[in-house]
Formats: sequence, structure tokens, C-alpha cells
Amino acid sequence: MIPSSSCLQDYAVNSWKSPGAPAEKLIVVFGAYAHTFTLTNPANHGLDAPTSGPGTAGPHTQEAGTLAYLEFCCFLKGATDVWNDPQEVPYTYMGNQWMGYDNSKSFTLKWLLKNRFGGAMVWAIDLDDFTGTFCGPGKYPLMKALESALGVSAPRKQ
Repeated sequence: MIPSSSCLQDYAVNSWKSPGAPAEKLIVVFGAYAHTFTLTNPANHGLDAPTSGPGTAGPHTQEAGTLAYLEFCCFLKGATDVWNDPQEVPYTYMGNQWMGYDNSKSFTLKWLLKNRFGGAMVWAIDLDDFTGTFCGPGKYPLMKALESALGVSAPRKQ
């Protein structure tokens, strides 16, 4: 297992850049969700740990193997969170559940800025904590982190 999709993003971006696509024309996608897995042995919970299938479905999305960021924040309260320096992303585990995800810190560290890509999009905005009640730092913590990292601000409702 790899946390988030950093390796896939590198591969996808390089498949466009290598033949000559300018970086400023490429848009990077950020996920507001966690990929989840059920560990074969809860004692073996590091990277590349064997799994027996997708993780438990969340109460809102009800899809095994994926949790919305707002669902994931509830899981974090009892889990062990680990930072993976080489990929600049966290992963977490609790019992037999393992999750790779992005958070506000990894959103701001992503190679988007380092490589001068043209912009970013989030899949999907409704998976972020849109009420501000699940994750703590107010509404849309992932979107706010991305806005800050890019030095932009989204239009606000009057």
C-alpha cells in the first residue's frame, strides 16, 4: 500500500511532461477522501502491510474502501497517525483498518508549487468537512489549505 496517490500523480504528470507538455498547462487533482484497507494482521500496519480487502464503509458514503474526509476525521480520534516523509503524506491505522489520505499539511506540501503546475482541483469538494463539525478547524479545512498554498481565495457568499 502507498499513502495517497503520490506515485500515481508523479507517473501521470511525467507521462505528459516528458513528451513536452508545459507544466503550467497541467492541473493536479487532490483527493478529499481516504483509501481504506482491512489489514490481514493488525500487528503489521506499516507500508506494504498485507491486506484482505477494502476497509469498512463509512456511515455517510457507505462505500467500502473509501471514506470521505469528513468521515475520516471521526476515525482519527482513536487511531495512530503516521507521517510518511518521502511521499509527504500521512497514513493512519486502528485495529485492522489502514487508511492512506491527504490532510491540510500534505495539501500544502504537494509538489504542485515545486513544479509550477497550472493549478489544482479537488475531488470532490462535498467530501471535505463542509459543516465544520467533523474535523475541527472550521468549514472546508482541505479547501482552505489549498487556497492558502496557492495564494488564492475563493469567492465567498454575501
